[in-house]
Amino acid sequence: MFMKPSQKPRAIQRYLVTNVLESSYTDDRGRESPEKILIVQADRTNSVRTIHLRGDWFDTPASVSAYVHIIGQFEDQGKCVLDNNQNMLILHPDQLISSTVVADSFSCMRRAVLQDRVKATSDLTPALVYGTILHEIFQEALVANKWDPAFLTNVINKTLEKHLEDLYILKVSMDDAKSHVQSKMPELRSWAQLFVTSQPKPDAIVQGRNGDKATMCVSKLLDVEEHVWSPMYGLKGNIDATVQVTMRDPPARGSSSKAPTTKTLTVPFEVKTGKNVNSNHQAQTALYNLLLSDRYDIEIVYGILYYMETSQTLRIPAVRHEIRHMIMQRNQLACYIRERSVQLPPMKKNKNACGRCYAQTTCFIYHKLADDGDGETSAMNEKFDEVVHHLSPTHKAFFLKWEELLTKEEKESQKLRRELWTMISTEREKVGRCFANVIIEEGSAYENHQQMGKTNRFAYTFIKEKPAPGFSFLDSQLTVGEPIVISDEQGHFALALGYVTSVRKTRIAVAVDRRLHNARVRQPGFDEADNQTFASIMQVPGSGGNAPEDREAGPVRYRLDKDEFSNGMATVRNNLVQIMADGVLGSRQIRSLVVDLEAPRFKAVPTQYILPSTASGQGLNVDQKAAVEKVMSAQDYALVLGMPGTGKTTTIAHIIRALVAQKKTVLLTSYTHTAVDNILLKLKDDGIPILRLGPPVKVHPEVPSFATLAGVPKTSFSEIHEAWNDTPIVATTCLGINHPVFAERIFDYCIVDEASQITLPICLGPIRMARKFVLVGDHNQLPPLVQNEEARLGGLDVSLFKLLSEKHPQSVVNLEHQYRMCEDIMTLSNTLIYNGRLKCGTEALRTTSLEIPDMDALATKHFDADSFLAHSQQHPLKEGDKLSFCPSPTPTTCWLRDLLDPSARVRFINTDSLLPHSREEKSTRGQRIVNPLESRIVCQLVDSLLTVGVPASEIGVMTHYRSQLALLKHNMKNTLGGSAGAIRAGVKVAAEEIEMHTADRFQGRDKSVVVLSLVRSNEGCSIGELLKDWRRINVAFTRAKTKLLVVGSRETLRGASSSVAGSPTAIASPELGETGDDQGEGQGEPEGGEMLARFVRMMEDRNWVYELRPGALEGHRFADANAASTAADALSPRKPNPIFKPVSPRKGSALSPSKRANAKLAGKGYKVQSKLQFGTPSQGKENVGSQSLKSPKKGIVGRGKHNPKRIGISERAIMKGRPIMRDIMNEITDGRF
Repeated sequence: MFMKPSQKPRAIQRYLVTNVLESSYTDDRGRESPEKILIVQADRTNSVRTIHLRGDWFDTPASVSAYVHIIGQFEDQGKCVLDNNQNMLILHPDQLISSTVVADSFSCMRRAVLQDRVKATSDLTPALVYGTILHEIFQEALVANKWDPAFLTNVINKTLEKHLEDLYILKVSMDDAKSHVQSKMPELRSWAQLFVTSQPKPDAIVQGRNGDKATMCVSKLLDVEEHVWSPMYGLKGNIDATVQVTMRDPPARGSSSKAPTTKTLTVPFEVKTGKNVNSNHQAQTALYNLLLSDRYDIEIVYGILYYMETSQTLRIPAVRHEIRHMIMQRNQLACYIRERSVQLPPMKKNKNACGRCYAQTTCFIYHKLADDGDGETSAMNEKFDEVVHHLSPTHKAFFLKWEELLTKEEKESQKLRRELWTMISTEREKVGRCFANVIIEEGSAYENHQQMGKTNRFAYTFIKEKPAPGFSFLDSQLTVGEPIVISDEQGHFALALGYVTSVRKTRIAVAVDRRLHNARVRQPGFDEADNQTFASIMQVPGSGGNAPEDREAGPVRYRLDKDEFSNGMATVRNNLVQIMADGVLGSRQIRSLVVDLEAPRFKAVPTQYILPSTASGQGLNVDQKAAVEKVMSAQDYALVLGMPGTGKTTTIAHIIRALVAQKKTVLLTSYTHTAVDNILLKLKDDGIPILRLGPPVKVHPEVPSFATLAGVPKTSFSEIHEAWNDTPIVATTCLGINHPVFAERIFDYCIVDEASQITLPICLGPIRMARKFVLVGDHNQLPPLVQNEEARLGGLDVSLFKLLSEKHPQSVVNLEHQYRMCEDIMTLSNTLIYNGRLKCGTEALRTTSLEIPDMDALATKHFDADSFLAHSQQHPLKEGDKLSFCPSPTPTTCWLRDLLDPSARVRFINTDSLLPHSREEKSTRGQRIVNPLESRIVCQLVDSLLTVGVPASEIGVMTHYRSQLALLKHNMKNTLGGSAGAIRAGVKVAAEEIEMHTADRFQGRDKSVVVLSLVRSNEGCSIGELLKDWRRINVAFTRAKTKLLVVGSRETLRGASSSVAGSPTAIASPELGETGDDQGEGQGEPEGGEMLARFVRMMEDRNWVYELRPGALEGHRFADANAASTAADALSPRKPNPIFKPVSPRKGSALSPSKRANAKLAGKGYKVQSKLQFGTPSQGKENVGSQSLKSPKKGIVGRGKHNPKRIGISERAIMKGRPIMRDIMNEITDGRF
């Protein structure tokens, strides 16, 4: 039932079911019996195999498109037979189901599914709290192996302090709690004295199944609260303790030997603080046997079940037929959970059990709305009707719609989850979601005993044992605050969970919930059957008084994965359930306003609100005053539409001040911790008491100086009461609403920032905690993140903000005066999106421009004669290359000077004249889209900006494609001197100092100058899915304050609107935008394509198109000559990449001497570029396109094969027979040639 280490692959093999057949076979007794045959395809090799399900396995509910895992071996012909005696099948193995849930499902499967689906749990009770406290005391004492009264009393005091908030909720005093816990200690000490020894004592008896008994001692502790994920069995669990026991059994009946059998075994140890023996407890412990076998790569014979109240100690064997039934039960659960239709397992219909069930309300709501049930079908009659009588057909339609959409979205996340064990770490590292083969930096481990929760108790710093050249921890999706899973490279998953706390180039620091140590190091004399001895964290001394030292192994190689499991979907689904429950706080009001869409009410007369003197209305413009007035007059809700740069954060701060001045309480929420803290920082000098919920590691470092952190331990009931009840402002994220403070109080107002980016079900959570709510956002910018296409088409990306603003526009107040962009930049979105409503907040803002400290410094990017010759020798010309360079940063002659000019506030840099090499390409990794030439343009522009003194902090680089972003980051490092950085304007600058993000990441941020790479350039004029999303384009166009430079293909953008319409707009998701790329081609462009075409026409009308001339990128001194075409090519030798083909003169044309020389050069394979042709602004619509690239036969030149011939260049070789080149060199060297 377990897999040996030699058999355990680093990536687990899955099989996809492609067909299900029913047949029959002849069994061992000669009888014909039914069998089910699964035709499966191996996940990585695509080889076809068959799985024959016989006996009890015949009823396995496997269906086409389901994944399965096999515990067993396939025969040579690719056949595997499962029957009651051999092999096991795990259905939906990537759905890890808690062993506790599986055990509980034997009592009621419906309740077990609800526990997973909506995290339906019972209310806090004394039994639950005391149980947790006693568990922790037992574990602390076992780790130290100290059981004396003084030590236990000290542990009790510390543990009760950690659980002070729980006791506060229960209204149980510290003295009462201490007295109760102390009463359990004598029994615990007696048990430890008997069982925690180096050798079994005669009275240390463990009971088996059939009256059999053995003596046992716990001689080693390997781990406590061991968290095990087992994709092998599709299970997970937290094991109270993993211990090494010496088990001494009496001689077997009929055995000739009279000596007892003694074995040293590694076993799971489960503690129960009650006294009633329960079959569910035994099932749970039996499943822990499987988990531990996967973790330690051995067969686990027994699990130990200890009842603290009575000291009864049982051993639970791993019996095959029992394990088989538990796995089948787990498979049934996985179908309900993984396939996630709204249908649940049938109700138990037991009045006694259902009447006292903690999940009763949730169960009844699903039965009414999803099962179309009633009091009779539930068998609960009046009790059922009492709970759900208020629910109408409208409520049912709303519930089923959003439940289905959440279900579709949840399935999408499974695709990334399974990567953790179906991809090896190095593969996942390539896509930025993992760091492979890292080790703990020596001396970095730290344990914080003061932490309340377990999430960040242990701190570690990881480094690469052997980093590859150019490797950086900064180049991935694992950023500060990102949840992570730590596993080892031997296939043991989720050794610890936590967050990233710091990222630097050579190391990454994390805070996690569990100790990382090498518990799986086998000790001398290890035997898989009789002596399962491992390294430990506690070993009981022998008769000599000293425990032998464990053998240490070398450093463990770990993998750090982005945690794709912590999506909070159960909390979100629970929001739907809670608004349907009549007795829940705020549910009735939310149903009328959000489900029934009743119109909001407003007071008819002004509210006469007063702002405190510290924030007088002096700084408020007319829009902000109107927004405050709208909120103050709202009797239900108000919507604040904040256009880009209009000061949404400042406005929210003013609204909060006005509300608090009127003695109102405010719940402040947003989807991200950053957005919450940005608002709080505006209030730091106001002296208003604030409670900030959430993990301290995710809170801005300045916030603790003026706010109370809920995550910091409190020392008394009065301190808790003050923090929870005497703070007018409570701030948290939308998913942080499970804190007990919400059971203590109801708020006057809930303010939701970023509301247009939050899905409706998520938004329901915080707004039901208050009497009125305020949504702040702009649905013309990024919509909610949705990964699943069906869910998006069904409306999951329609935020509550958008829904209410369109249904009740009278509830909306607009913020139209913006304080970010100069007028030229503002004009883009104002014309394309906002219909002229956006206005500059001040007159000075209209004409503001980029401050250039030292434009003359741009001369350092230009060649003189000596440097040009040196450059030519270092980079020999290829056949077809141009001898092109720019001699000086003169306006109209130097494209960099033209684009850096402060008056050039908005420019569209057209790359069509650089065809064919301005075309987009597929990157070498994952077939993602990149545009290497655009990357070079961006890098040269950024380097030039730094050179003339623009601070790195004021420069932003943006693209919509993650692969292009990776290329930009790589090439920027090359341009700025690699990891060492470069000196620009007297300041050392590294590439990491330039903020480079996708448009999604840039929302809410701004820079003085933004360079945007649009990437798409192709003959089919396809702009793909990302650029179709006009909301994403709107964000990109509104991040710059004084200069916006957009790099792209005018031909592609202008032609996008003429493509076949009908494709959906882009999906704002981790795969398409913030962390992903678009691969869609030629699917037709809806309004996004038309908007970009309008953008091009607008650029042409305003003479803002800048035409790059052939040779422009070769004309200056930059360190990007060897820029890689993709980030993956960084270490590859540079491939020849000629920019231009030779051009022949037309026959019969009259040529000047210089032109004849030029033609002569061209005939030899060279093309010489005049210094006056590097780039000029286009003259409106009359100068569009690149006519010089036209050919009578082929039209625009396409990409062709080219095999350049490299030619070494010397000073003499350059000048001989080249009058045009000689003229140019003489001009810049005063006649030297």
